[in-house]
Amino acid sequence: MLVVPWSHDQPDNAARVTRLGVARTIPKNEYTSTRATTELQLLLNNQSYKNKAIEIGKLVQSENGIKTACDSIEKMLCN
Repeated sequence: MLVVPWSHDQPDNAARVTRLGVARTIPKNEYTSTRATTELQLLLNNQSYKNKAIEIGKLVQSENGIKTACDSIEKMLCN
């Protein structure tokens, strides 16, 4: 994943996926087509990004996100 965060929660989200090892980030003021091409080549040619994406994907698939979200909402409403 190549992320170019612009505002609001995007810089935080970019930092998180970069920390997870599934993305690279280009600051908006440093974006050029040359830089994007270089970053995409790094992503596509480095097996570790694919491996981490597979690992994180399996983790996400094993979660029951809807149940977890509903339980959290109910807990907030009942307190």
